[in-house]
Amino acid sequence: MLHPLYEKYQKQLEVSYWLLIGTITALVNSFSVLDDYQRRGLSIERWQPFVWEFSSQISIFILIPILFYIDKKHPINISKIKQSLLLHLPLSIVFSVLHVYLMIALRHFYYYFSQSTYDFGDWSVELIYEYRKDLGSYISILATFYIYRFIISRLHNEAREIEVGEGPQGSIYVERLIVKKIGKEFIIRVSDITWVEASGNYMNLHIGESCYPIRTTMADLEKRLDPHQFVRIHRSTMVNLDLVKEIIALETGDFLLTLNNGRQLKLSRRYRDEVNTRLAG
Repeated sequence: MLHPLYEKYQKQLEVSYWLLIGTITALVNSFSVLDDYQRRGLSIERWQPFVWEFSSQISIFILIPILFYIDKKHPINISKIKQSLLLHLPLSIVFSVLHVYLMIALRHFYYYFSQSTYDFGDWSVELIYEYRKDLGSYISILATFYIYRFIISRLHNEAREIEVGEGPQGSIYVERLIVKKIGKEFIIRVSDITWVEASGNYMNLHIGESCYPIRTTMADLEKRLDPHQFVRIHRSTMVNLDLVKEIIALETGDFLLTLNNGRQLKLSRRYRDEVNTRLAG
């Protein structure tokens, strides 16, 4: 089980992780460049390697949320690896080009105020060189996403397999979900589920302070749950209608839905009418 403080500050800790990794990488690379120049007997301003490396890491840091969003929308599927490769190969090129342009812009900015001139070199050669490095960074970032999700899912008591408990006689909907782990089975009452959140190939079942990731799809789970009790409020979110406290309209046209436990979730205008109909029923 995850520590409550981690769950409270999860986003801040995730951002801090990338900042820390980027800073360490930039510092190590900067000192390595200085050592290389000294060993080769070449002169260089001591600040230059730090500008080069930190501009690179800052650019990557800016691009990580974009890559995270794309991967969340189109997660890598081993059973459809060809489609995943066809998506990520061109994306890695776009990632590299954006990284280079951002990096060069930051360097020109700093050099300008330092009254110096920055020369990227031969673009046709340097872009290929940068792509070779960026491809490794791209793969490493994606690998970090999936390793992190795997670890978190284990700490959340993730189920490797899900079996459905039968509902009342004549009902096509379930009342219990049997979550299987190695050597253990956890019986989850559907009525105890507060809300459901899609996360890649998993669905996170939120029950009190606990979260149970299961490997299934939103569409499949939605078919198994009673529509009079559970309703979609966003493309990636469902809630237990019995636990809805209030709905507040936002200036954007969307809505803010508050649950009995104080949790606030975004209600998309697309699903507003359906939520009203279910609540009225």
